[in-house]
Amino acid sequence: MTTSIISAVKDEKVAGQVIDALRKEGFEDRDVKILNGIADKLLGELAEHGFGEEDARGFAQAVENGLTLVAARVSEDKADQAASVMERFEVSLEDQGSEKGETREQSVPIVEERLSVGKTKSATGGVRVTSQVTERPVEEKVTLTEERVSAEQRPADRALGADEAKAAFQEKTVEMMGVKEEAEVRKEARVVGEVAVAKETTAREETIRDTVRKTDVDVEEIDAAPKKRK
Repeated sequence: MTTSIISAVKDEKVAGQVIDALRKEGFEDRDVKILNGIADKLLGELAEHGFGEEDARGFAQAVENGLTLVAARVSEDKADQAASVMERFEVSLEDQGSEKGETREQSVPIVEERLSVGKTKSATGGVRVTSQVTERPVEEKVTLTEERVSAEQRPADRALGADEAKAAFQEKTVEMMGVKEEAEVRKEARVVGEVAVAKETTAREETIRDTVRKTDVDVEEIDAAPKKRK
C-alpha cells in the first residue's frame, strides 16, 4: 500500500531542493510533485491524496499565504524515510505568517443589501389562426364543336375551257382534315379575403416595495483587566 506525505516549504526553489533530496534517497520523480493552483483545484488534489477537509484547508491556506506544497506518494515502509527528508525543508503551518514585525488583522464586513428590480416575460394569451382546405363540386357548361370529313362523287356534264382542260389532266392530291374541340380545365387561385393577426403593446408602471438589510458595526474600546494583588 502507498501513503501520501505533504510538506509546506518557503517557495518553489526550496520545493525543487526537496525533490532533489528525495531523488538522492532513491524516490522516483513520478512519485513526487509540487501542488499549486486555485483553492478549489488544490482542495480536490489534497482530497485525492487522502487528506480530510480540515487538513486540506490548512494546506490550501498555506498556499494562499505564499508557501509551496510538495507531495510524495510512497510505500508505507518508506514513509518515515520520505518524511525525514521533507522535514528538513518544511515550514510549520502554525508559524506561517507570524514572523517578527508582521501585522496580522481580522476584518468585520459591513454588509448592505441593495434592491434590484428586473423584468421577466410571461405569456398572456394569444390567437391561433389555422387555415384548412375544403372542396366543393362545381360545374360549368361549354359548347364543343367537332368536324367530320367526307368525300362524295356527283355526276356532272359540262365542257371544260382550254385552261381547265390543261389542268384537268395533271395529277394532284387534295387533303382536308377534320378537327374537334375538347374541354380544357384550368384553375386559378385568387385571394378573396384575409385574416390579419396583430399585437398591441401597452406599458404600465408598477411600484415594487420590499425590504433590504444592512449590518451596523459598533466599535467599543475594552479596558485591560486589573491585575490581581496578593
